Amino acid sequence: MATDEIKSQGFNLKELFRDVSYEIDYYQRDYTWGEEEVRTLLRDLCTSFRNWGSDPALLRRPGNAPQYFLGPFVYYEQSRNRRCLVDGQQRFVTLHLIFLQLRARAQDLGYTRPVDRLNRTITTDGHHFSVGISDHEPVLRAISQGRTYEPGAGDSLSRRNLWARSQQIAALVAEELDSERLDRFIDWLLDRVVLVGIRAVDQDHGYRMFETMNDRGARLTAVDLLKSYLLSNVGSREDELNTNWQEMLRELATDREDAGAPARFIKSALLARHVRPRDADDRRQIDNNLNVWVRKNTDHLGLRPDRPENFMRFVTSLLDTARLFRPLLAASRELKQKDDRLEAVFFNERNGLQAQAVAMLSAIRPDDLPADAKEKGRLVANFIDRWYVLRVLQDLSVQSSDVADLVHDTLVPGLRACHNVSDVAAFLGGLAAQDADPDAEATTFGLRGNNSHQVRYVLARTTGFVEEECERPGSILAYLNHKQFHIEHLWAKHHSRVEVEIPDPVVFRTRRNQLGGLGLLPGRENSSFNDLPLAQKIPLYRRHNTLLGILAADFDLRNPPLRAFIKTHHLDALLRPFGPMEAMTKVVKTRQSLYLRLCALIWHPERLGLRLPTLETDLHPPQDTKQTTPQPQASALRTARRRTTDVAKMLDAGVLKPGTPIVLTYRSVDHWATVDADGGIVLKATGGTAFGRVDEAGAVVRGTKTCQGMNEWRIEDQQGVRVSLRTLRDQAQASGLLGRTRR
Repeated sequence: MATDEIKSQGFNLKELFRDVSYEIDYYQRDYTWGEEEVRTLLRDLCTSFRNWGSDPALLRRPGNAPQYFLGPFVYYEQSRNRRCLVDGQQRFVTLHLIFLQLRARAQDLGYTRPVDRLNRTITTDGHHFSVGISDHEPVLRAISQGRTYEPGAGDSLSRRNLWARSQQIAALVAEELDSERLDRFIDWLLDRVVLVGIRAVDQDHGYRMFETMNDRGARLTAVDLLKSYLLSNVGSREDELNTNWQEMLRELATDREDAGAPARFIKSALLARHVRPRDADDRRQIDNNLNVWVRKNTDHLGLRPDRPENFMRFVTSLLDTARLFRPLLAASRELKQKDDRLEAVFFNERNGLQAQAVAMLSAIRPDDLPADAKEKGRLVANFIDRWYVLRVLQDLSVQSSDVADLVHDTLVPGLRACHNVSDVAAFLGGLAAQDADPDAEATTFGLRGNNSHQVRYVLARTTGFVEEECERPGSILAYLNHKQFHIEHLWAKHHSRVEVEIPDPVVFRTRRNQLGGLGLLPGRENSSFNDLPLAQKIPLYRRHNTLLGILAADFDLRNPPLRAFIKTHHLDALLRPFGPMEAMTKVVKTRQSLYLRLCALIWHPERLGLRLPTLETDLHPPQDTKQTTPQPQASALRTARRRTTDVAKMLDAGVLKPGTPIVLTYRSVDHWATVDADGGIVLKATGGTAFGRVDEAGAVVRGTKTCQGMNEWRIEDQQGVRVSLRTLRDQAQASGLLGRTRR
């Protein structure tokens, strides 16, 4: 075999998919990536994009933006424009799905150039898909044409998973990228995301390489390299260190298919205990290569070559912590509500809040009793779950970067100083005391363009809570499953039915989508109800969960647990039936208050085990009093509540002022709104909860799926001249105003 048979070459995604199709050989497995792998890839891409996306110099010259390395892949060429993947199928298929969903969103926004660029990566000739796996064809056709794919009885695992991951990607794209960032992200993705291709000479050679990579030993990981470094410095105690290391790995093996658990645990432990406060560079290096970071920071870690016992102590500490962390790791993978009270750990993981592990580990000490470590983890998870719900209700961002800011900038520094369970409860309770009551700040919260996952979570938790309190069967896991339960609109999408009461179609749309106008209904029932009027649906709701069944007049008859629940929590005016002639406005307002009251009950700090300050001195201790419990900074969470949109940045720079009126004209009708102090958009027609993004506010007033909000919303100067928010932002950037903070 010639020495030049194996060749390597770097490709950006534009080059990788240009006029080339990819296939797989018979020995390849199905497409098996799950929610976590897809979420991690897409959020890593979006985070990397955001890290440079606010740099004016790189915005002017995006070709200078940092590249993102997506790893190697192995292939051989079947012909000039046909390649067969030996290794890399999971990433290629996922990238192809991302391209499809980005194109769909760009099409909705009317972005011609990004759509054209994506077309060239999705197909080779406008018809044949560039990732040409024949089994995937029916699903890809449905996605490409905007149709729902209905899995059949004989469908492969790949087809079922392909459709599920596609829907997940669509939701993540809507959540992570607004209309202003979408076209820049597409350019960056195609031009600056890079893979290295390793080319085999032919099919036989490719198969041998596949065998070598999969059957002849695993590749060394950062965890293996870290272990090797520690072994080389522990002196005569190599066997002892190796035994402890293997024991640590066994403690983390709650899921034997999760090979990444040890690396995630070690990274989390380093971030929790050893990263310098608020040092983003430390965090980035640990995330990228934990082995190299440890080697570069031996003095900081106390790993001196002349003190081998310190290396042993380092590993023993990891082992002890892994033992304490094991119940929390197991709880993140399986819901056991009544057994261990760790349900919030599971919910946080499901909601993409994986950074909770760092916060939990910063509270746990290696010498903790197991019960204490578990309780500390429970309190931290409960706090993060509560933080998530409050931000969702206030329509604030819950992206991975927001969670990272909370964990690394607020929780880790405070929790490191906590010694016992009481300290943790008091510290987190002090933070919780700074939060606003959901009753006051979510009066019009509901379904918006990108938040169906969050709305479902609130509905599932409130529905499950009421069922449990009323001693009725119910499953939160089932409520969370979009296939089993649909989000039910009490009112069908027919404005004409309530036009006398609500003449404004914008008000009707927002009111119909408010939390108070929603519920959870089994999918088969939701389909059968179709668009019946509410009066005809109410009798049919009786056989379903309490939050829908209560709408029927006799639902609470001969139901002592329900009546006791209503009396205990003073819900008589809220958890009640409505007659068929009740006004839509009254029903929605009442049930909105009901849902928010339930949220206040479920996530009340004391119910979660968090100790609220009880006296003025708890919040403002005397200067000469020695404190054993860390005191939260008064502005810690208020700062975290600030929005990070372009509108919020213009407020910070003084380009806009709180209360500035803005207008969007659609079909010759002016729709007015104001910019609130946090950068939210409050529609004049509806009032109440602010929209977090101008895109969402614009889509509501237009009655469309999407909107180029920065382009369509405008300010009006004293001469009546209207200038778009985009133009205002661009002028501020050109003048150097944007980026200056006045607060």
